[in-house]
Amino acid sequence: MIAHSAENTIDIIHEMGYIMVKPKDVIKPSFYKLKDGTFMNALVNIGHMIEDPKMPYGYAVSTFTTIATYVPRENRHPDRYMQFDPSSIPSSIVEEDMKYETLVEDFNVYSMSNGMTLSVKSVAAQVSKTRLYTIQGEPLYLASVSPVIKITNTK
Repeated sequence: MIAHSAENTIDIIHEMGYIMVKPKDVIKPSFYKLKDGTFMNALVNIGHMIEDPKMPYGYAVSTFTTIATYVPRENRHPDRYMQFDPSSIPSSIVEEDMKYETLVEDFNVYSMSNGMTLSVKSVAAQVSKTRLYTIQGEPLYLASVSPVIKITNTK
């Protein structure tokens, strides 16, 4: 059996045709303040890239988004929590296009294993509030977040 280290595993993945990315600095989410006083952060995370001539930059970018909310104490209501089916979330929206203030939206910069540079900014497009609450009593929000991507050739 071959002993694998992080380095040789990344080398094998690279040989499969994937382009790995490595942050150049600490990755920071974008921050927003919702009209009800809740703070929300959003981060488009990069999994990997693969060459794809059909895409604008010639690469397909694999992403996943994480979102967290920080609700003021007076807006938390644990007594309002009730179990729900995740499929009921869209029909539970009480405020479809909640107003928010953008606090921070900066690019996160990554080195690509092919020598290029990838910059990604997480941008909130829409935030909706539901009538549902988490078990901690926090209102449940739906957010649409998109990546703004720049690839520069630093070779």
